Amino acid sequence: MPREIITLQVGQCGNQIGMEFWKQLCLEHGINKDGILEDFATQGGDRKDVFFYQADDQHYVPRALLIDLEPRVINGIQNGEYRNLYNHENVFLSDHGGGAGNNWASGYHQGKGVEEDIMDMIDREADGSDSLEGFVLCHSIAGGTGSAEFYPSTAIVESTKMICFIFHSPLHVAN
Repeated sequence: MPREIITLQVGQCGNQIGMEFWKQLCLEHGINKDGILEDFATQGGDRKDVFFYQADDQHYVPRALLIDLEPRVINGIQNGEYRNLYNHENVFLSDHGGGAGNNWASGYHQGKGVEEDIMDMIDREADGSDSLEGFVLCHSIAGGTGSAEFYPSTAIVESTKMICFIFHSPLHVAN
């Protein structure tokens, strides 16, 4: 039986991929853009609790953390049609908001300064699970996103965007 899975959406690409992932999961499970279960989906035996939890007001909330060093994409999600779906406590935006500028070294350096805050968010979400099975990590390997070294015995499924042939930044090949 599948257990809870937490989705980590990191960086511009990870949050864009993650948003599409949640749109599809909502569609498949009969959950509308506000997290409310559609009438046709109330009789199903599917496991909504693997990727969602039910809030006190009975709406479904993704087991997801949205993480970025610059606010553009996450602000778009928070102001978009799915703005009521996510737990706003599970959103991390850097205080300085400048991002990593597609530079892995910059992202790594900035990440060290916010690592504890992000790990606290991950721990809080993991503690809210009855039996955590693993993580889905959505990110790009071409920007300022790094890799994971915590939760080494937990399954991590990655949705990695690899850019080929055309680079949007001269730094992509160095990352």
